[in-house]
Amino acid sequence: MNFEQLKYIVEVSKAGSLSIASQKLHVTQSALSQSITNLETELDVKLFNRSRNGTTPTDTGNLIIKKAFETLGKVQELKEVAFSNAHAINGTLRIGTIPGPLMLLPRTLSIYKTDYPTIQISIAEKESQAIIDDIKQDKLDIGIIGLTREGKEMNDEDFDLEVVLRGKMVVAASKHSSLAFSESVTPQEIRNHSLVIYNDDRMWEFIDDFTSLCGKVSILFSTNNLDAIRNAVLENLAITIGPDYTVETDSSVTSGEVVPVTITELVQDYPGMALVWSKTKRNSPILKSFVSRLKAQLDELKIHS
Repeated sequence: MNFEQLKYIVEVSKAGSLSIASQKLHVTQSALSQSITNLETELDVKLFNRSRNGTTPTDTGNLIIKKAFETLGKVQELKEVAFSNAHAINGTLRIGTIPGPLMLLPRTLSIYKTDYPTIQISIAEKESQAIIDDIKQDKLDIGIIGLTREGKEMNDEDFDLEVVLRGKMVVAASKHSSLAFSESVTPQEIRNHSLVIYNDDRMWEFIDDFTSLCGKVSILFSTNNLDAIRNAVLENLAITIGPDYTVETDSSVTSGEVVPVTITELVQDYPGMALVWSKTKRNSPILKSFVSRLKAQLDELKIHS
C-alpha cells in the first residue's frame, strides 16, 4: 500500500468513474484500474463495484476510502506545517465570495489562520461578476463565484479557474408553507408562489431560462441582503430559489425553520461554483495555502455526503 493508491481510491470515489478520475490524476485508465486492483488484492477486500453506470464504493470500500481521505489530509497538514516553518508567510488575503460559501469559510480560515497567524484576511460578499471585476482591478486576490451556464469565465485568459462544486437549484420554503410538506415541487407550483431572489447575474440567468420554459414568475423583490430574503421566507411571505449547496448550509435550513424542496420536471444544467484568481498570482504561497485548505474541506463534504 502507498499514498498514490490512497489518492487513487479517493479520487475515483469522488468522480464515480475510472475514466474521469484517470483524466484528473493524469494517469491512464488501465494503470489506475490495475493500481486499485492491486490494493484490493493486498487488503483482500473489494473496494468498488464497477458497472456501465460508473464505479461506486462497496460498503467496506466506503469505510476504507474515508480512512484514506483522513490519512491524505494528515500528510498534507505535515507538508504545510513544514513549509510554513521553512518559509515564513506574511501579507494579506482578500477574498470575494457569493453568499453560499460564507457558511464554509469560517472553518477553513480558522485552520489557515492557525498556521499563518500573521496574514491579514478580509472577506467581501458580492455577486459573481463584481468579484471578477475586482480581481481584474487587483481589489481582490481570489474569488468564489457562480458560473454562467455557458461557463464563459473558463475562457478568460487573465484567470486561473477551478470548478469546486456542482449542484442544482432547489426551492427554500418556510416550514409553515404548503410546499414544506412536499418531497418535490413542479415549475407550475413555483409559479403559484411569490419569489424573493438574490440579485446575482447567475441567478437571473436561471430565472430567465425558467421563465422562457415554464412561464412568468411573481417576484416580490430581489436584493443582495440575505437577511431580507431569509426573513421573507421565514415569515412565509415568499419562497426563494438557490443552489443546493447554498440553501442547505443556510442557518435557517439547518435549524429546521426553512425546508429545501427539490424541483422536478425541469432539466437543470447548473454549472456550479468555482475558485478564480489572476494568473499573475498563481504561484502565491498565500493563495496556494488557502486554496488547498478550502478544497480539502469541500472534498470532505463530498466524501461524507
